[in-house]
Amino acid sequence: MWIKILAYVITFVISAGISAVGILLAYQQYQQNKKPIFTTLLYQQIFLFSFLFYGVWGNISLRMVIADLNISDDLSAKLAVFIPIIGIPFMVVSWFMLLKFANNCNGRRLTKTFIFSFFPTFVVLAFTLVFLIQKELILVPENADLFVVRILVLLNLVVYLFFLLPFFRKTKDAGLLKETGLDKKLVLSIFAGTVLYSGVMFFFNWFGYIYTCIALIILFACNLLLPAIIRFKNQTMPENENMDFQSFCNFYEISKREAEIIQEICSGKSNKAIADKLFITLQTVKDHNHRIYTKTGVKSRVQLANLVREKTGEN
Repeated sequence: MWIKILAYVITFVISAGISAVGILLAYQQYQQNKKPIFTTLLYQQIFLFSFLFYGVWGNISLRMVIADLNISDDLSAKLAVFIPIIGIPFMVVSWFMLLKFANNCNGRRLTKTFIFSFFPTFVVLAFTLVFLIQKELILVPENADLFVVRILVLLNLVVYLFFLLPFFRKTKDAGLLKETGLDKKLVLSIFAGTVLYSGVMFFFNWFGYIYTCIALIILFACNLLLPAIIRFKNQTMPENENMDFQSFCNFYEISKREAEIIQEICSGKSNKAIADKLFITLQTVKDHNHRIYTKTGVKSRVQLANLVREKTGEN
């Protein structure tokens, strides 16, 4: 008994350390780049590890408490299902941030239809599952923990498949990919890690507590891959090296017309003044601005001007 508790304590400490590293790596990227895309990555890591701690360690703690109480097997099984479900909002937000990150990396934005339907869909699924279990239309198997884990693992795999898609769909506005250092091979390695821990977690409590502890370490470690890869790729990039404006445009895949507009923005001209000087419509200037913001990962003219000064060293 004490060996089992010690194994869980050691696993808890390791998983806590991995969680802290993941969040810190994402935070360092945000501090270093000050881009919305890295804010998204930071939130994804926070909500992901929050769910893992609540869903995994909350359930394990509950099981240990229940073991010392005179509770029926039926009630114990239902608690094993409901406790993780309460924490599902953390996981759903993590999934949303992951998909947003992948799309923003590749110059895409999530549609309003997707945003407004994403969360309600999972809420409906969760309440439907709870209702069906309460009405005993779905019978919770004896191994209730494994039942819940398998549902979450399958949903997680589906989300990660959608995470892959933007990286394999060509777009001209993928300048932020160079900021993150991600490419097709790297995202496939992240997906491979997801498949690995999914397979391990599918049978996580079949072979005793030692296997469970190993499975949990693999679960937490594989979820560290995304910020760790981005951090490693950014470390291998030259730091504090100024580039000329043309190199800046090449790096972010800025077109010739967009480059002209960036220069005018940096000189302080308004959209109307830019339109008059370049003999284009005001709406065309606004459309170019939107594409420039998407490619460079900024949200305003001030952020764009600051980015140009930071990268080129020009005042």
